[in-house]
Amino acid sequence: MFCQGRPLRSRERKLRGLDSAGGAAQGTARKGICFFFSSGNHARKKEKEENKMTERQHTTWGELLRDAVEKPGRLLEAYTAFHNYSFGNALLALEQCIRRNLQPGPLNTYHGWLERKRQVRKGEKGITLCMPMPFKRATPTDGFQDETAEPETTYAFRFRPYWFVLAQTEGEDTYTPPIPNFDIDTALRALNITRTPFEEMNGNIQGLANGREIAVNPLAALPHKTTFHEIAHIVLGHTTSEKLVDGEQTTRHIREVEAESVALICCETLGLDGAEFCRGYIQHWLKTEKEIPNQSAARIFAAATSILKAGTAAAGSQ
Repeated sequence: MFCQGRPLRSRERKLRGLDSAGGAAQGTARKGICFFFSSGNHARKKEKEENKMTERQHTTWGELLRDAVEKPGRLLEAYTAFHNYSFGNALLALEQCIRRNLQPGPLNTYHGWLERKRQVRKGEKGITLCMPMPFKRATPTDGFQDETAEPETTYAFRFRPYWFVLAQTEGEDTYTPPIPNFDIDTALRALNITRTPFEEMNGNIQGLANGREIAVNPLAALPHKTTFHEIAHIVLGHTTSEKLVDGEQTTRHIREVEAESVALICCETLGLDGAEFCRGYIQHWLKTEKEIPNQSAARIFAAATSILKAGTAAAGSQ
């Protein structure tokens, strides 16, 4: 940003100049204008504009979720290729690979590939993922700023093209980690969720979630799907306010769509029965609503990632 300042105080005065003959030349000094450059504000403005430009270039979470719902197999393909990453980033990477005709596969940064003795080919464009950017800010106490208090670390999420798939590199053969096995009991323990006996008398109820407990009808048509659905309610924070009971005909509430979407991701990713039922429910909901909000889609991806990682020995997601 440029800011125009006051003119310099400069009286007209004669200047002695030089001509080609070495003689003196008379001239008049003009009044000067001083400009001040605000580097801090300019840098912040430039970064903000770059963030907006980058974010306009990628598909939204809601669009990624709709695409996954409408195209069977997309979720499994994303998890197979990028299971070390969060589910939102896995779908985001897969969408870019398909659009750019790249073979989906292991992801790494430029320097990460160098450590594995592989070089990113010249001219290759990076894959954009969503990454947390930590920053510190002071914590106000009772409306006053405590100068002695330690600043708290918070995170802003930005989209950056810092990654490359294996197909964009060349060099030595690299180790590809296998897809980890999933165990539902391991997931429940890691998430601090308890399975309790199903004691409801209504046979139409498939399952329920209450606090940190779930119960699934032993006669449920799709027990895996119902289990993931109830776990999702807890992970999404739906059970903190009230007991949730799910019947065969669930309400068309956004909480149900969130839980059913998580169940879809888990079932299709793990090759379990129930994905088609979830897909049908979500597609029916999408016909009557404009979109799944981006905020809900982000929560869905985060919950599915938490559940899948909790049931495996895999490392944390990016």
